[in-house]
Amino acid sequence: MKLKWRNRIYSGALQFTIFISVIIALLLTGVILLISTHRYFREQSKAIIDNIQLAETGINYLKLQPYPTPDTIALNVPEIRNEQNINVHLSQWGIYEKAYVKTIHRKKVFIKCALLGSKIKKENRLSLYLAETNKPLMVVGNTRIDGNAALPQQGVRTGNITGHSYYNNQLIYGSIEKSEPYLPKLKYDYRETANYYLNSYEPLNNDYFIDLIPGTVTQQSFAKPTKYYTNTSAVIIGNITLKGNIIIHSDEKITVTSSALLSDVILSAPVIEVLDNVTGNFQAFANTTIKIGKNCRLNYPSTLVLIENNEHNTAPTGTFNQYLNKLYVNEGCTIKGTLCYIKDNNTESNFTASIFIANNCHIEGEVYCEKNLELRGNVTGSVYTEQFLTYEGGTNFINHLYDVTLVSGKLHEDFGGILFENQQKTVAKWIY
Repeated sequence: MKLKWRNRIYSGALQFTIFISVIIALLLTGVILLISTHRYFREQSKAIIDNIQLAETGINYLKLQPYPTPDTIALNVPEIRNEQNINVHLSQWGIYEKAYVKTIHRKKVFIKCALLGSKIKKENRLSLYLAETNKPLMVVGNTRIDGNAALPQQGVRTGNITGHSYYNNQLIYGSIEKSEPYLPKLKYDYRETANYYLNSYEPLNNDYFIDLIPGTVTQQSFAKPTKYYTNTSAVIIGNITLKGNIIIHSDEKITVTSSALLSDVILSAPVIEVLDNVTGNFQAFANTTIKIGKNCRLNYPSTLVLIENNEHNTAPTGTFNQYLNKLYVNEGCTIKGTLCYIKDNNTESNFTASIFIANNCHIEGEVYCEKNLELRGNVTGSVYTEQFLTYEGGTNFINHLYDVTLVSGKLHEDFGGILFENQQKTVAKWIY
């Protein structure tokens, strides 16, 4: 008997059904993989963001710490994720504090490093702090002090130099408060800081020694150990690029030429001479002389620190005796940062300039002078000095300012300068 099927199913239909099933399975697998991948990358992105935010927490923690510690600290932060760690370390880099933060989540590592300086609010920043020496401040010519000032009990008066009197309408364009016989106290004994770089610094090992080969570029991250160069003889830095975590030391003298490009490095020598037209940013520590040539541009946050040394009665061979125990800035220079002169308490005061800033110079930052400051240029920021000198017509005029402009209000509020005692800290510069 022959069977008759009303509806026939051809073999090709089965193949088509299997094909459709495979397509659906592949699509479902793709959707699952897409969701899984999206979730994975979302978790990775969140972990990275958490690392970055946690690093910011570490920086804020270090801003509140009073002093550096030799050890790296593991912080216990409430919002920390599972398998996430944060380690912080606070040390010194020149006049600044160096804040180092490392956050880890599984294999993800994020490092943040910054230089910390003093934070002074715009309304609290002084244009001028002149120590109490029982002598008034005398303003002459087109001098203009724009901002608040701390002055001796005798206050401010008009003066006269070689027939020039005072030409502005007000003596001080701001409020006046009484100063003390000493300058605002610094957080650190920067004499010790300078002596460390000049006499006591010891590299970790010779693996980090560098050669100053002309035409080369040397960079070192602040997340790695310090590289260094040291020489008992005079050192000339020219036709070379040095960036980052590097210290250059000479037992005699360092000369920086205009063909050198320096960024964030530290220089230490009894005598440091920066020739004309140099551009860069660095910290310089000396105990005999710092001389900046004409038309130099030292970018933020550059620092020049001269420590008066009573033992140095004569300058080393080949240097300039007329600049002995002086921080000298020649004409046409722009310096963004800090100039600092720390006196030797065993040396009596005299009538020579400890810091000399020539005509047509512009300092954007702070000048801190524990002895005599001869200021011929202009300052956007703050000047702290024990006494002014103005040498004109063969005569030294004490506490006279002649054709000088001091203005504090135009200095950027994020400026981080030399660290003062009991002052808040801010990030002067991100260095990693």
